[in-house]
Amino acid sequence: MTSTSSRVIASLAFVLLGSSAGLAADAQAFGDRLKELAGQSDMPISFTAAESIGENVILKGVTLGAGPEASMIGDVTFENVTGSTAEGWNVEQVPFADFNKTEEGKQATVTGMAISGLQLAGSQGASTLPGGSPIFFDEASVESVAITEGGKSLFSLSGTEWTNAVESGSGTITSNFNLGDFSLDFASLPADETTKAMQEVGYPQVAGSGSVEMSWDPKSGELSLAPFDLTVKDAGKFNFAYQINGYTPSFVQSLQQIQAQMAADPAGASNSGMALIGLVSQLSLASLEIGFADDSLTNKLLDYYAKKNGQTREQLIDQVIATLPPMLAMLQNPEFQGTVTTAVTSFLKDPKSLTISVDPDAPVAATQIIGAAMGAPQTLPQVLQLEVTANDQ
Repeated sequence: MTSTSSRVIASLAFVLLGSSAGLAADAQAFGDRLKELAGQSDMPISFTAAESIGENVILKGVTLGAGPEASMIGDVTFENVTGSTAEGWNVEQVPFADFNKTEEGKQATVTGMAISGLQLAGSQGASTLPGGSPIFFDEASVESVAITEGGKSLFSLSGTEWTNAVESGSGTITSNFNLGDFSLDFASLPADETTKAMQEVGYPQVAGSGSVEMSWDPKSGELSLAPFDLTVKDAGKFNFAYQINGYTPSFVQSLQQIQAQMAADPAGASNSGMALIGLVSQLSLASLEIGFADDSLTNKLLDYYAKKNGQTREQLIDQVIATLPPMLAMLQNPEFQGTVTTAVTSFLKDPKSLTISVDPDAPVAATQIIGAAMGAPQTLPQVLQLEVTANDQ
């Protein structure tokens, strides 16, 4: 049931991609173009018929995906469609009918799905859409997702939004994704090792929210994520941020070609692998940060595993700390080994925050990172200006 709902939400992300036809007589042309670009994006789409009503195009019997993983979406209306296959299609709005399905006693409901400002690239020449993308949209949203059984809520999600904008002049694409508020009831899910462990740790239910901001300059190839935040109530806040350079439209196109070659000729994977390494050499890492701010999760996990091992929390902490030097010794970098051991010790004894950061003076080429990791791993902390700190937030 959860898988079915996930595919429906994933369909939003794609039909996010989908849309448009120009004139009433071009409904079939629009549908064919959408199907073509969807296939190129590894998101197969099919429909049984296409028709126009005024400036709207209706694709009937829309299915996303292929084989047993396919999801039936039904009829989808693309409002105020203009353009042509040659020049590209524009769609003002794509509202989706609410989804409701019952299976094995569980009911899944998805409401308020919509996409606005949808564009399909034309077939003549290179794509003129932002970043050379074949498909682009301004905004997508899902009002709510709910999975229930016997009147009890198993999972819920509300207020999901995704917006894209293009800065005039620079062409930089900024994206904001708000996951919204979610909740999951492990106590009401079928009993298994995961649900049992979550309840024993102290989380019969979890609730939280998440968001991420992204920026991509297709001209310079600078791609940044700053940051991805996930907050879980009474557990903690996770964050992840990075900046890489060299991620240009030509890089993306070459990567897609290599992936297609590997899929078409698995026997030639070694040649494709070399091509992939050559392509990755165009990338460089400017910064990276992974952080966790604790809100009781760490002590709950320590108590849980200490109880399983027949230990006290303090004994477990001492055991974990004792394993760090042998594990880090392989780096042959005593200074870094001492820094990590000190940070982890401080965090485990007084859990507040733990941060791993990479902040070199200048972007480090991917090939330099790979070479150091394979040939001289002890130099990586200096090459990357890698730091591990605790309780500094």
